[in-house]
Amino acid sequence: MIGLSTSWLTEREGITAKHMLGEMVDLGFRGVEMEYRVTETMYREMRPLILKGKLNVMSIHNFFPLPDDIPLSRASGDRFLLSSPEKEARSLAIRMTTRTIECAEDCGATAVVLHLGKVDMEREHKRLEDLFNHQRLGSPEGRHFLEGKLKERRETRGPYLESIFFSLDRLNREAEKRGILLGVENRYYYDQIPDFEEIGLIMERFSGGSIGYWHDVGHAHALEKLGFLEPGSLLRSYAPFSIGVHIHDAIGMDDHRAPGTGEIDFMSLTDGLRCAPIKILEVHKKSDRLQLMRGKDMLKKIGIV
Repeated sequence: MIGLSTSWLTEREGITAKHMLGEMVDLGFRGVEMEYRVTETMYREMRPLILKGKLNVMSIHNFFPLPDDIPLSRASGDRFLLSSPEKEARSLAIRMTTRTIECAEDCGATAVVLHLGKVDMEREHKRLEDLFNHQRLGSPEGRHFLEGKLKERRETRGPYLESIFFSLDRLNREAEKRGILLGVENRYYYDQIPDFEEIGLIMERFSGGSIGYWHDVGHAHALEKLGFLEPGSLLRSYAPFSIGVHIHDAIGMDDHRAPGTGEIDFMSLTDGLRCAPIKILEVHKKSDRLQLMRGKDMLKKIGIV
């Protein structure tokens, strides 16, 4: 089974909880990932329908639900930082994640997807995109930029990694108590945690616990295109630790498209994606209903779901 993330609907103006769930059921989905754009009011309206079995909540994306006093434009999986070296900020991120874990238990979800945070360094993404768009990543200028950023990240990451280990230690205990899995998601920007090596460090440290790997196809594609990852390396190395995947397509850096509307070769990813217990279509409103359903059918045809 493949579920659909609420991200396809929550950005639409005037959307109601009843309409959101009804649309998913009409499209033939029986599984859903609830994500951080779902407000407290929406969740209260959805909960009785979910508990009646209208949809199976497969996963919840931290931080959930969005407090009603925070505007939708400020909703983010990075709103609170589990990586913060500052005790107060880190404690708030842990509390908000614990709240998400409690919601996951309440509605019968299997897993919570986590953004871990970032290394505090200048994110020169615009310059990186310019190098990519002008095909200069392989030039001396491009290589110097990439190597410099990776060096800066390595030299700066220490306290942020320690904060993440601290946060995950506490969250792992909470998740084990409630029977919830925690999926550490690979990220889109080079300053974000975890990178390739850090995923391995986390999997080793929490082996036997409730923490696993959550693979995002579009994020991996972006960092591969930019030269930060070898193509396919994340799935080759970490598929055995995978508890779930976010599936979407991309053109260059533009991701969250319906599968089959971009440039990702899903055939080459079939084995790695198939073994993930939870599969979620994380498509945004840039793709329409027909594209979404064609993408779902394509994934079924090639054996991913």
